[in-house]
Amino acid sequence: MSSFLNLALVNSLEVLIEEGSFARAAARLFVTPPAMTQQIQRLEGAVGYKLVERGTTPIRLTDRGRKFMVHAGAALASSRIALGERTDQEVLRIGFINGFPGRRDEGFLADFAAKNPGARLQFIQLEWGDQLSRLARGDVDASLARPPYREMADKLDRIVVHREKRVAAVPVDSPLATYGVLTLGDLDGYAVVGAKGIAREWTKEWVVDPRPSGRIVQYGCWAATMEEAINGVALGGNVMITAQSVANRYQHDGVTYRDIADVDLCQVDLITRSADRRPLTKELRRAALARLDDLTT
Repeated sequence: MSSFLNLALVNSLEVLIEEGSFARAAARLFVTPPAMTQQIQRLEGAVGYKLVERGTTPIRLTDRGRKFMVHAGAALASSRIALGERTDQEVLRIGFINGFPGRRDEGFLADFAAKNPGARLQFIQLEWGDQLSRLARGDVDASLARPPYREMADKLDRIVVHREKRVAAVPVDSPLATYGVLTLGDLDGYAVVGAKGIAREWTKEWVVDPRPSGRIVQYGCWAATMEEAINGVALGGNVMITAQSVANRYQHDGVTYRDIADVDLCQVDLITRSADRRPLTKELRRAALARLDDLTT
């Protein structure tokens, strides 16, 4: 383990987590993806343990990596101040799970950035079951969360920022793949992927359990990550109901996506703590509220 921390490598790690992939982080830092990989490996070699989980999309920190960045990130921020960089730049940490936002310039986020050039948004990948708990603990300042959720309703502000259709992920060799558009009735009898690490009610609402026919859904595999879920479809023969933005982002040779004709739209909400009255948080809420009329209903 090195006695000194290379802050240039810490900066590379910070960019990697913000961008979510080695390719995008490399492009932002004007290096090749192999060089980006080598920088992270050098940092891991210096500290003596793994900092990122490489099998995830987007890339996220390990548990030790998160603890490391609490202190290393503070050291990086202090070094920027010492070098005369802007000290008035406030950071808002935005938690998200899968699919949305697909880009930093998406919808209300672009409006917020344009009106608040002195602010920086830092995006932090959350586990499915952490959408509200990490907000409550103060790990993030806001969460782009996918309902349903009923806990802490009296302590949180909620604004709808995105609506989209739900789709079915099915194996490419399944009879369902021959359909142009599916119905929930078509999915009856097929085992579905459930979400691990979150209340069962969340999964049941997403997969419409029970179905309009009254049929109880049969569950196949339980997945803790989107990669596990996709493999549960491609390799396990299960079906998954998910959001269109997730389908756009997660592609697999063994999976195809089909529209579902008789299921409601899903949504993403901007969740903030009601007690958070900082000016920048208020600006984020205003940007979200200003876009309400643009949402598809």
